[in-house]
Amino acid sequence: MEPSAPFGVTIVDRGPRRRRPRRRSPFRRWLDRAATRTRPFAISLVLNVVVIAVLALVFVAPRRPGRFRLDLSFASPAVTDAVTPGVPVALPPDRTPDPAPVAEPPTESVGEPAASSHAEDPPDTEGPPPPVGQLLSGRDDANRAALVAAAGGSDETEAAVARALEWLARHQSKQSGLWSLKGPYLDPGPQENQLAATAMALLAFQGAGTTPDAGRHRAVVERAWRALVKKQLDDGRFDLGTPIPPQHEMYAHAQITIAACELYGMTHDPRHREVAQRALSFAIDAQGPNGGWRYAPGQEGDMSVTGWYVMALTSGRMAGLDVPAGSFEGLARFLDGVAVNGGARYGYRRLRKDEAPKDDTEAISAEGLLARLYLGWRPAHPQMATGLQSLVATNGAMLTAWNDPEMRRRADFMKDVYAWYYITQVAHHCGGEPWQHWNRAMRTVLPAQQVQGRSEAGSWDPASDRWGYLGGRLFMTSLCASMLEVYYRHLPLYGDAAVKMAARP
Repeated sequence: MEPSAPFGVTIVDRGPRRRRPRRRSPFRRWLDRAATRTRPFAISLVLNVVVIAVLALVFVAPRRPGRFRLDLSFASPAVTDAVTPGVPVALPPDRTPDPAPVAEPPTESVGEPAASSHAEDPPDTEGPPPPVGQLLSGRDDANRAALVAAAGGSDETEAAVARALEWLARHQSKQSGLWSLKGPYLDPGPQENQLAATAMALLAFQGAGTTPDAGRHRAVVERAWRALVKKQLDDGRFDLGTPIPPQHEMYAHAQITIAACELYGMTHDPRHREVAQRALSFAIDAQGPNGGWRYAPGQEGDMSVTGWYVMALTSGRMAGLDVPAGSFEGLARFLDGVAVNGGARYGYRRLRKDEAPKDDTEAISAEGLLARLYLGWRPAHPQMATGLQSLVATNGAMLTAWNDPEMRRRADFMKDVYAWYYITQVAHHCGGEPWQHWNRAMRTVLPAQQVQGRSEAGSWDPASDRWGYLGGRLFMTSLCASMLEVYYRHLPLYGDAAVKMAARP
């Protein structure tokens, strides 16, 4: 049998062989003689020494150092989160030296890797409606100065507010205690709406902390509310006895409801609670089937009217009044229906489900974004960040142009204070760079453009304003004053922590 072998070599079996005796080497013959002449204990000693030497070579030999793993994780130094989520801030290059090379990992399993300490949580973009119970507390005298300093106001902005309130106080009717859109002052509006005029004036006074019992103009505010309470109907509406254009009635009710809820929230006086709750209940019942409000109770809503009702219901929440959650659920549904670009902008109405919303103007879009903030969108929400940045960039340039004499003489120059009123609130609630950019222009331009040293000192001129020809000088002055009160009028929902800290007792 010829067994196979590696590489194809064949081995032939030729049977057993006879062994020949081998000749011993000289060293072997010497070793044999030494063994016969040496004593047994000497042989044992030699063998022990040899064994110990072998063992030493086996167990005491130097070992190669094991490999280790060095994990150095570095975040990118180019961009980091800003104070306001969603608005990144570029930083200078990192000065940290390059990390050492990473050694090879061990071959054996080391289990699941630990989470990196540098991993960042995803930005908070949406949540439940934020708490609003303390948002009116900034109006107290003890908080105002600190909030002005913390949020970027100045002595000039406060002086402009004081002059505006003086102008408004001068034009309150001594007979009725109310205000008028039609004068007596220069550049009045073409249509009368005493309820809206009185509401806007009161919002300016109350925004500065004035109530019937506190503030320089407390007598002015007390006289207005005394007149209004007498005119409230059982269903919560106010009938001042003067005709109001039908398309303005619901606007005016929302505005006076905001003022009534603020007054109760600022004073917690039981005398003001019933007035506020009745006005608020009418507003709640007037919500349309699409979740918005319009010119008559129960109509399909539009964003322009709905924006005021957002603040009416939210002011009720601020005051601790009864506002059902279903009202805000309907509002969210309405906003989804008029959203443009995923909610970065908003249209006036959606006439048909298969058509896009129409007229996504600057004012309408700012109203929609403000409503989203109160419903739970955070500043880091992509559409909130995109929408606000666009509004601030476009309108910041327009606002700055108001301070440029050459720009004001251009035929295409146009102010939009109605839009700026809402943009101011959205930017302040979000904080961060959009607010800083907007505030730098607002705190400079508005005091500079306030009328000085003439019969209308303290007011703002409605000329060349998109809506000034309708609202007139009182409309312009009330909104501009409220804009300059933004530092304390409402504490920021999500903005800089320093502003909220400044308002703590």
